[in-house]
Amino acid sequence: MTSATSQSESVLLENLDDDMIIERYIGFIDKFTSMDEMTCKWLQHNFKGVKAGVKRADKTLQLAIEDIQIGDMLLELHTFPPALQKLTLVNQRLKEELKKRGFLEFQVKRVKKHLTQKQISRQEAVIKSSELISKAKEGATISKGATKAVSNLIDDTRDGNMEIGEVSAFVENIIQSGSTEAIGVIASLKKSDQTYAHCVDVGAIFHSAYIQLLKGRGIELTPDQKHEMLLGAFMHDIGKAKVPKDILDSTVRFERDSREMQLMQSHPVFGAEILTSMGSSDTIINMAHYHHVKVDTSMNSSYPQIASYDTVIMETRLIAIVDVYQALVGRRSYKKSWAPPAAMNFIDQLSGIEFDIDMWMSFYQIMGKYPVGSLVEMNDGSIAFVVQPAGEDLDRPTVAVIRNAKGEDLTHNTLINLVDEPEIKIVKDLDNYEVLGENSLDIFTNLKIS
Repeated sequence: MTSATSQSESVLLENLDDDMIIERYIGFIDKFTSMDEMTCKWLQHNFKGVKAGVKRADKTLQLAIEDIQIGDMLLELHTFPPALQKLTLVNQRLKEELKKRGFLEFQVKRVKKHLTQKQISRQEAVIKSSELISKAKEGATISKGATKAVSNLIDDTRDGNMEIGEVSAFVENIIQSGSTEAIGVIASLKKSDQTYAHCVDVGAIFHSAYIQLLKGRGIELTPDQKHEMLLGAFMHDIGKAKVPKDILDSTVRFERDSREMQLMQSHPVFGAEILTSMGSSDTIINMAHYHHVKVDTSMNSSYPQIASYDTVIMETRLIAIVDVYQALVGRRSYKKSWAPPAAMNFIDQLSGIEFDIDMWMSFYQIMGKYPVGSLVEMNDGSIAFVVQPAGEDLDRPTVAVIRNAKGEDLTHNTLINLVDEPEIKIVKDLDNYEVLGENSLDIFTNLKIS
């Protein structure tokens, strides 16, 4: 790759071009003149690692973005870390986002690029994968907080004091930070539990897949609709609040006709009752009520009993699949987890019998044969994490190598799009815990993609 750069120049938003790289943001709309708390928090969240020039009282200061304060006048943003190259490489999508956010003028360099389309695609893939890794690290922290909030909600509901404010706040945080995909990705890499973390992981995977599914159909949800659907997915198991805690938290496998199993299988009905009393939408109630109903409603594992599968709406058919997928890949103290590809294969065999086949095919296309976060072995003996789903060829996702063919752990992780490297292929999916032990999540969230 070769390039030639020119001297820096200042340009307005409308004059940004694809042959430019932004070095500094230097012009802003009025809301950045005396910044309020929301504006400061938004900048700190979306520009992590960036430096900011501000005017505070009569002084001009150069600060880490974390140190800006309410009342500061923003003068410039500069020194972007590699993980935020998406905010400096000019393209039409970035221009639209800059306009929406109120950034007006920029200091740029023009770059004459001599890149092949393959090199350009690789550069974009490195940026996208690095962004996912960064969000996964943040998502791990958010997920812990959200799990605790769901635990509090279920316990409070059990005591008759239901209050969704804490969970709702985490939902808004997750949506604003764009962390649903990342939280879903790490579901198979961290220790989970059978109720609380399960609700968060199912909610995140469902929400990410649902948004992509609707986008493929030309449907865009409003912010309020996105909030409602993620909150509803988090509460799909809220009926477990009426199951005694000793049964809910038990690691014992109950007999099919036991009192304990009957109570556990009553949680969808309990959930529908709770959500109805809250005034929840019919969609959210249906998701809680029927997410354990199978296509073949006569099966013993299908509950509650209903006359026709037609009662089960599209959203519920999707969350039913996600519910089982997470239960399989989630690592818990009392059971061995499944590798994500193995879980996908298992559900595939049950589609049309237990799960709606059309919804399954949509989910399969979104997640891929090797979902992001899968640990795989290549035909040269190296080991890699899947970091981007495959396109049309589901056997060939994009991977980041973490251990070479000699068995050496790598500090920098080469990105390989298997579509572009036909001689390299996946030969086995691996149990990340067996290979990497307790370090799976840390290794994934500290990948250095190159």
